[in-house]
Parts: sequence; C-alpha cells; structure tokens
Amino acid sequence: MKKKKWTSEKSKGGFGTLMLGEKPEQLPAHAFISLTRGEGLNFFQLFINQVLTVMVMNQMKNTPGLLYAELVGELRKGRGIGQTMTVWDGKSMPKFRNRSSHGFAMKFFTWVIHRKNTKNYYLTYSAQGKIPSTTEVTDILREYGKFYDGGKLTRKAIPPNFGNSIT
Repeated sequence: MKKKKWTSEKSKGGFGTLMLGEKPEQLPAHAFISLTRGEGLNFFQLFINQVLTVMVMNQMKNTPGLLYAELVGELRKGRGIGQTMTVWDGKSMPKFRNRSSHGFAMKFFTWVIHRKNTKNYYLTYSAQGKIPSTTEVTDILREYGKFYDGGKLTRKAIPPNFGNSIT
C-alpha cells in the first residue's frame, strides 16, 4: 500500500486546499463520500478548528479504507469557513469517526462550532463513481446536508441520488 501524504494547493479565489493522497479516477462500487462544512466561524472558532484539524490529519494518514481527502479553508472579513470531504472504500469510516483524535474532535468541536454565529452542514452519501469538486461539495451540502443554523438543527440530511452525474 502506497503511503498517503498531505499536499497543499492555493487557488486564485483565496482558498487553501489540503489533499490527502491522489484523487482516484475510478472508485469502487461501494465507495461513499462524507462532507462537512462550517460557515461564519470567528477567529476563536477558526483557531480551535485548526488545532483539531491538525490532530485529525495525522490520524487520517494511517486510516485504512480512506481513499482520498480534501480540507478547504477560507478567511474573509474576520469570518471563516472550513470544509471537509473524505472518500471511503466500504464501511471503515465509523471506526475512524468515533475513535482517537477524530472522536475527541467531534465532541469538542460540536461545543465550539454550533454557536449563534455559524451555519453547519453534514452529509454522507454513496459516491456513485464520482468525486465532486470543491464548488460542487458546497452546493451539495447546502441542498442535501443536515443543516444547523445558529446551533439549532433546521433540516435533516436528504440523501441525494445523483445517478451518473452530480450536476
């Protein structure tokens, strides 16, 4: 198995993207995608997010079944976003999600992120052979994701069925 490595890319729009591994061109039939997004984070929340993200990034490098990951962050006018996409082969995500650094981060992160100033989205769905772009992830989350506005659940996730295409 080839060891996964984090690489970074900066786009013209001011985004910073961290990628773990190489984006696969073909996915197994049972692959699925997990997405998260936080919007409106203040400086304190962004700082906590960064610390927890670094802890989880180390855990991700050694996680079997994780095919690919992208972490996107942006800061504008004192507010920030954090967006994560992970692509999984089979059912190995729950083991990763609930243990070690990520398990701790989920408990702590919820307390820090679900505040009056934020909007948060979460979604896991069948990949159906396609990994979305960063922009598509944002659109998918806003349309289908479990949505918390100001810390209150306002919509449960609606599993999308994209067929052969996301667009």
